[in-house]
Amino acid sequence: MAHGSRDPRPQQALNLLAKRLGKCSDFPPVATATLELAPFPLHQQIQDFAKLSQSWGYSQVQILPLFLSSGVHVNADLPKEIAIAQEQLGSEIQLNLLPYFGSQVNHLAPLIATKMALLEIEHWILIAHGSRHPGGNQPIEQLANQIGAIPTYWSVSLNLETQIQVLISSGVHRIGIIPYFMFSGGISDAIAKSIKQFSQEFPTVEFYIISPLEIDENLVNLIKDLFLSHSEFKQLSIFDLLK
Repeated sequence: MAHGSRDPRPQQALNLLAKRLGKCSDFPPVATATLELAPFPLHQQIQDFAKLSQSWGYSQVQILPLFLSSGVHVNADLPKEIAIAQEQLGSEIQLNLLPYFGSQVNHLAPLIATKMALLEIEHWILIAHGSRHPGGNQPIEQLANQIGAIPTYWSVSLNLETQIQVLISSGVHRIGIIPYFMFSGGISDAIAKSIKQFSQEFPTVEFYIISPLEIDENLVNLIKDLFLSHSEFKQLSIFDLLK
């Protein structure tokens, strides 16, 4: 389950990810849903797939939020929508809300660090969307600390431009940028445009951008393992999780 976007690329990537997961042996059917900008509300999307799953003989649906920070969507909007869907479905099929993807910092850090190791960079900057929700940026800062990067945000304070200027003023000449977003879209395009402008403004500084989350075997296996490793959630209903 992802946020949803007017840009077609995130949905295309989400569909590809679901397709790759669906090809894994002994793995149950996979569907996608979005919180916003979908033809139907999220609770209706969940209900439709749950009913289809029930017709195939399944009694549970695992829901993985592909969000990287713990903001209002993760803490309020998603549980509310899932609770509506569960109430409409009744007790014959159970909806299980798994921890959001970005909470898996200990699994994500090695994956990103492996890509960082391919380049010789003086300082790395991890840029995420950012959240105003209390504690919402904590996993971003934890991840940045583990991979040795400076955390910045697109929509809240500690912006990219300020951090780049601080590094340049301290004599840094090779800066790596890690756009920490689930899928490419408008914001990642804007970040790339900003880096191009910085390159023109500071011609003696080299900037490098890496894509930390690509739909490759590593990401597919990580998400597959997350589904399987949270089997303990099978005995919990969404109402238990909301208590």
